[in-house]
Amino acid sequence: MKRHLLQFTAVVLLNITVFAAWGAGPEIIVDNIAPLGQNGYAEGKVVWDGLTPENEKQYAVVVMLHALWDGGGGYYVKPYANNYLNSIENGQFRILITTGGIDNDVNEVIFFFVERSGISDANIENPGTMANKYLATKTINRCCFVSPPPPPRSNIRPGFVAEGTQITLSSQSEGVIRYTLDGTNPIISSTAHNYSNQSFYVSKSSPLLMKAVVKTSDTYSPVASLLWFAEEPLKTPLFGLNVSLALNGEPFGFQLSEAQTRERLAPIPQLTGWIRSFGTVNNGQPYINKIAKEKGLRTMIGLYITNDVSANETQIEGLEKILTMGPLPDLICVGNEPSIIGLAPEILTSCIDKVRNRVLKRGLKIPIGSVDVAGYIWQKSLLERFDFVGVNAYHGVWDNITENQMLSATKQSYQNMLSTNPYKFILLTEVGAPYSGGTYTLPGGGTQTASKEKAAHFLCDVMNWMEQEYIPAFYFEAYDEKIKSQNGGHLIEEFCNYSPPPNFQ
Repeated sequence: MKRHLLQFTAVVLLNITVFAAWGAGPEIIVDNIAPLGQNGYAEGKVVWDGLTPENEKQYAVVVMLHALWDGGGGYYVKPYANNYLNSIENGQFRILITTGGIDNDVNEVIFFFVERSGISDANIENPGTMANKYLATKTINRCCFVSPPPPPRSNIRPGFVAEGTQITLSSQSEGVIRYTLDGTNPIISSTAHNYSNQSFYVSKSSPLLMKAVVKTSDTYSPVASLLWFAEEPLKTPLFGLNVSLALNGEPFGFQLSEAQTRERLAPIPQLTGWIRSFGTVNNGQPYINKIAKEKGLRTMIGLYITNDVSANETQIEGLEKILTMGPLPDLICVGNEPSIIGLAPEILTSCIDKVRNRVLKRGLKIPIGSVDVAGYIWQKSLLERFDFVGVNAYHGVWDNITENQMLSATKQSYQNMLSTNPYKFILLTEVGAPYSGGTYTLPGGGTQTASKEKAAHFLCDVMNWMEQEYIPAFYFEAYDEKIKSQNGGHLIEEFCNYSPPPNFQ
């Protein structure tokens, strides 16, 4: 197999795939890497039948910078702030790295898949010792850069489409398209098939979820996750409504019975066709999906993810109970605005993978995604995992947009996300305006004032937009929640009930 070497350039090298440079065995695939001279992460996966959750702690990924110069020769350099033995979890690795910032002769980054036994970070003396004594005997495989082909394209962008819409795939480069229809990764899945110009059709009974990749002789493209739902007539004032039931000053951890949850959800079906929740435990969240589905609603069930790993596990176990209780939700959303709460990307990655594994283990193909604020740029390795992306936009609330420009700014944010991710299913997961709470100061200066008239005008504008263009938008929210300002939120966050004031014309 030919060895490929690429010179670094001062640009971000995203979704770069690398391959085993010689011999049979594991493939090392790099999804993301820091640009030349900058701190960041190298993220990727090891594809090997011999790697299992039970034995992966016996192995590690080592990254070294390889310096070359005119006339030959070379030496290894340790990446700044990098640990040598980087653990693998569920086949994935993530390595803190600076690409060449301490040595201008560096023109390769080499990844080594190694056996851990007999060595640790603490007893490695220097890069020369690492390369000459350890890597020579412990390396199972190594790799260098190869430019990847682009992912497959669909003839129609993901989203809501007419029932029976025909979907086909194509590639911009030579190679074989591999795809799955069960939510598994086509690079490693036993259910993957070669694509041969067949057509797929969007059904009303279930979404069409395709994961597809282009494989050339020695590389894989990034995985394209493509999702379509059949569009249904909008029979309610709102397409979607965010629902949280921490009412009457009750804390977020308040336990609601199924009967209490049912009572609080009773008005919802006449208002919307979809609801979105924010967690799987407490405040009626264990029952929201079941009751909503009984009433004919579509559901996006959220998992509240933070840097508290134990709490995250509780959320995932809560999802297990919801799936067991049934009926099945339509979408699963792992995390809400992780950039704002400072959620470590590796924690979100781990939670996404765990949820996916739980869903696949049950033989289900429920689409899984996440949500962040308008304008946030997701890491490529996370985007590859998402079947959909949610956008939260509060123009005229969190910025100095004037009242008469709130809808146009919201439309622009939604369109920007569509343009940035042309082959990703995009939902507008939060949009709204508070009707009370007074005047408040924005970060960086400026003020906004909540009012009933402002909130009602914006609500009506959004409802018209949903109806005219079938916009998959979830209004924030069904009920006021007095508890929010007591938990670090601003007073305006208490007053986001979607209802216009009485007698508003």
